Amino acid sequence: MPITPVFPENGGGSTPAAIPLSWVAPSATAVTAGTTSAAITWNTPTGGTAPYTYTDAGVVYDSTGASTTAVLSTVGTPGTTTITGLVNGQTVVVQRSVTDAAGSSNIIQGAVTVAATAAGVTPGSAPASQALVADTTSATIGTWGAPSGGTGPYTYTLADISNGGSVVSGSGLGPWTVSGLVNGFTFVYLLTITDSLGAKGYSVTTISVAPSVADGEWLVLDELDFTDANWTALSSTDATASSTAWQHILYAANGVTPRAYIYNNVSDARTLSIAPSGSGLVLVNGTTASQPGIFIWPAGWTALLNGSRRDAWMVEAVVAGEEPSGTTAFGHHFNINTSTTAVPQSPGTGLRIINSGTQIRIAASSYLSGLADQAVQFITAGATRAYTCAVQVTVADARRHDIFTRPSATTFASPQTGQRVRVQSTSTTMTTLGGDVTTSSAWFATTISGRLKFGLYHDGSATVNSFVAVRKLRLLRKPNGSL
Repeated sequence: MPITPVFPENGGGSTPAAIPLSWVAPSATAVTAGTTSAAITWNTPTGGTAPYTYTDAGVVYDSTGASTTAVLSTVGTPGTTTITGLVNGQTVVVQRSVTDAAGSSNIIQGAVTVAATAAGVTPGSAPASQALVADTTSATIGTWGAPSGGTGPYTYTLADISNGGSVVSGSGLGPWTVSGLVNGFTFVYLLTITDSLGAKGYSVTTISVAPSVADGEWLVLDELDFTDANWTALSSTDATASSTAWQHILYAANGVTPRAYIYNNVSDARTLSIAPSGSGLVLVNGTTASQPGIFIWPAGWTALLNGSRRDAWMVEAVVAGEEPSGTTAFGHHFNINTSTTAVPQSPGTGLRIINSGTQIRIAASSYLSGLADQAVQFITAGATRAYTCAVQVTVADARRHDIFTRPSATTFASPQTGQRVRVQSTSTTMTTLGGDVTTSSAWFATTISGRLKFGLYHDGSATVNSFVAVRKLRLLRKPNGSL
């Protein structure tokens, strides 16, 4: 499906296009053997809307792993970052971000490499760092200078160590070609030189791609309406688990085109159904003692596979549920998750609906750091005990999750719309302020069991007039985004 912008601001015909925020990465720094301290001087940002704010520098790659500890100190604005505690043959890559007054952000990296000792391998000169225009998707990295030291012959590998997801091809000292470049990001490439005895030397170069005007806008990658007419009807009652393949494929009306996949890895009795122009994808208890759960993977979510953690991502859903009259407690859950069992557990984040007997409580909920939730709506428990709700869950640059809820909503809304709850990582509380949560690479795993999926979980009290359902799902991406 084509990627199209969502809700861009369209100015008048005479209004000049805004200059996007840009921050060019510094060239890689190479120092001689024996140097224990080196500095990275950051360039001044351009474009966007002043004033700018900066994050502290943090290490995103260290060729020595845990064997040494590099200490960083940044002075000035944008300033200079001094790295101390360096050892011979070490490469350290650090990352910072800049945000302008309008909320646009850029993330860049800087690198320092210390030459090895005479007994080790000393790389030759690295190709110059490159700053490319927006929408450049491929580039050529020039040739490295010949290495010295160690015991020849040498072998060479080049890798993208910036989590940029680019594809590298080539051999030897180059030239190398890279593809999969994206706007608004600095890609860091590490050449590893290994001699015949296993000694190694390292050298770094970078490629920065300028952001486009569209960076910072939410883009719709996929929309799926489970209530439309374009479905082949499905009705399944079973307790079959699936650990290596999809339990069900939901097809379009033509019976051929997959629209979504159902993953079930818990042997709980349950009834699952979807009908053209119906109520959506509906999950019902197979028995009152059962607590069934399923995961949904829309066919249009392939962009998540090996997706970029430097971008902001959002899953939005419109969900519904119902229980028969009475006071029996029930619990319904709707969440994005990467667990291998379709039950609420870390890192499930979304909605938790609980019936206390006197009222139904709809809460933003997270299992990232233990069960935690914050109520957003209370409904008097009555004859219908039914509800609808829309939820948006964001996953931002490996730092935090926000949950936006709109009780009683039945349609999608502008991104980041509704009551916001931010997930805390330091406690089991949830609040509207502060808090960061580590984002695992599993969010973007290619294995079925590790993928980010949308989950339905039903801990209901009956099998008649009792269900949970998802009516709409969509996936959004904010290139190089911040929240």
